[in-house]
Amino acid sequence: MQMMIGRRSIVMGVLGAAAGGQVVAQSPAKWDLYAVTGVTHPITLRYKEFAEEVRKATDGKLDIVVRPAGELPFRATEVVKVAGEGQVQLSEAYMGFISGAVPLASMSSLPFLVRNAQELEKAWPIIDKFTAPVFAKAGVKNLFYHTWPAQNIFGSGKPIRTIEDFKGRKIRSTDGKQAEMLKQLGASSVSLTTAEVPVAMERGVAEGFITAGFNVVGSKWYEFIKWGWLGDIHIGGPDYRLVNIAAYDRLDPDTRTKLDAVAKDYAPRFRAANLADETKDLEMLKTQYKVDLFVPPKEQIDALIAKMRPYWEQWAASQGASGTAMLKEIQAALGK
Repeated sequence: MQMMIGRRSIVMGVLGAAAGGQVVAQSPAKWDLYAVTGVTHPITLRYKEFAEEVRKATDGKLDIVVRPAGELPFRATEVVKVAGEGQVQLSEAYMGFISGAVPLASMSSLPFLVRNAQELEKAWPIIDKFTAPVFAKAGVKNLFYHTWPAQNIFGSGKPIRTIEDFKGRKIRSTDGKQAEMLKQLGASSVSLTTAEVPVAMERGVAEGFITAGFNVVGSKWYEFIKWGWLGDIHIGGPDYRLVNIAAYDRLDPDTRTKLDAVAKDYAPRFRAANLADETKDLEMLKTQYKVDLFVPPKEQIDALIAKMRPYWEQWAASQGASGTAMLKEIQAALGK
């Protein structure tokens, strides 16, 4: 993280004079998109594809520059504030990382509530309804969302196979709700940044971590794991694409329309590509890197859902009436 990118503005200028009067045109707008993934990570590369599609669709009137992890001096937990203040115009806001800033935006990370992309699609209208007003107060709105695949546990040492196997284990989590799940199962939650995970695993500070196989391969974490527990703890989304409202409003109407159109078209392709990668990468972990992958039986998952349901209600109630109402609507939509 080396330099601060300040607020960019759309500059209107007089380009020249023509016979009979002046011709006024809009200078191209240049936006920064903050990403939490590294330069070569598939997520970063897909943001760059999105940016290129926007540039072409707007005939260069909107140029989005993707800023991978480490390029800007911001933490993933700060992105709502950073985008709201206009320090960047677009920001990746993974629900787990912004759970402190906008708790309701992370309800889908309640363990075993929203477990896959199909359930997230059903829950999304409810999530959007409750989170949009909160985001608006912070000066941002969601341009589109994608999702990481289901979050599972990968580690070294003795494999986790049963609920009892969680006891005494040290596992890195990315969200307080994951940490509570681990606590209830007798494990310890370890808080680590992405960059700290390899060293922590090497030194035994952590024995495992919660993520997707897609990220294990993308981050090259297969070098220090031996097993995976594929219980689909929760889906890895929404990963919100927050846009600064003031910057968005300053775009001319045609550019805004084209940006919205590209976002609407690109979002489902982004989600589908991530999920396809998960299938491919789990197979790669199993065959190429010899990671022992275990899918727990239904009765184990049912027991975990029953164990976590009181916590869903407790956590939702801690967010006030909106939290309780949002949980009830999601449960009704998913039949849980």
